[in-house]
Formats: sequence, structure tokens, C-alpha cells
Amino acid sequence: MENPWRVIYTASRQEKKVASFLEKARVEFYLPVYKSLRFWKDRKKWLEMPLFNGYIFVKPSETDRDILLQIPGVVKYIRHNGTDAVVPSRQINLIKEFVELGYNISDVSRNEKFEVGDIAEILDGPLKGNEAEIFKLGDESYIIVSVEALNQSIKVKLPKEILKITSKKSELEDVKPLW
Repeated sequence: MENPWRVIYTASRQEKKVASFLEKARVEFYLPVYKSLRFWKDRKKWLEMPLFNGYIFVKPSETDRDILLQIPGVVKYIRHNGTDAVVPSRQINLIKEFVELGYNISDVSRNEKFEVGDIAEILDGPLKGNEAEIFKLGDESYIIVSVEALNQSIKVKLPKEILKITSKKSELEDVKPLW
């Protein structure tokens, strides 16, 4: 049986150092990063930043589980209901696709009116087929994609052309709770 993906919490700004130790220890891990342009008084530089500050996904064997806690910079395992939180492989794969592949909108042409709170289906890219809530509007639409095991969300900037409204905010407001 394959080891499940777990999540370790690292000390502040120690994700890359911990990842280096994990690589040397030959433990399967995933540290999703994105490129961010940073400015200083005398220069600007593209840096790779962790997508989830303080978190690294790991696949330790049962014998390596406790050994990982001894790596400098590792604080603890994220726990849920008294056991280590487990992240399904499909969510790790979705994050990998999102980070690595990007979107192709050349063949997609839509002209819908979006409102904050609308639910939209993603028509292209690694998140294709998923639904997400419109979070912010501007030149591009922002949606929220939730990674359940972390109780965190990713704010993703998506072109309006790859979104199709499935539920309008006004329709959702008409639904009254039963209690």
C-alpha cells in the first residue's frame, strides 16, 4: 500500500531549507512554489515563493514519520481528529497541474456578466470541470479554490473567458436555510 500524503508545518520561512533536508533524506515531498517579482531599492528579482506559507506535503513511510520531526525547521505534523491530516493524491495532483501547466484560452470565447459570489465552472486548464466562487472582479476574475485538508484557500487569477456561470449570486440568496 502506498504511503498517504501528509502535511508538515515548518518554522517561518524555512520551507526551502526543510525541502532540502527532505531531498537529502530521500523522502518524497512536494513544496508548491510560484514566481513573484520582488523589488528592493537597488534591484528587482524574480523569486520562487511557497504557495502555502509554512506547509510542505510529505509521503513518509511509517518508520520515517517520527524521524522527519527531527529535521531542523520542522515544527509538527498537521493533525485532524487526533491523527495526521491526510491529503488525497488527487488534490496534490490538482495543485501540481495548477502550478505547472497554466491555462490555454486561445479557443475559448465567452462574454458573460459576472458578479462577486457567482458560482462558475472552469472550462479549461488544470482546474477544468471544477466549480469555484467568484471572489473579486477586475480586468480578470479571481476565484477561490479550497484545499480541504489544510483548511486554507488559494486565490487563483483566471481569465473570464474560461469561466461559465452555473449559479448566480441572486439565485443563491433566494435559498433560505431550513433552520
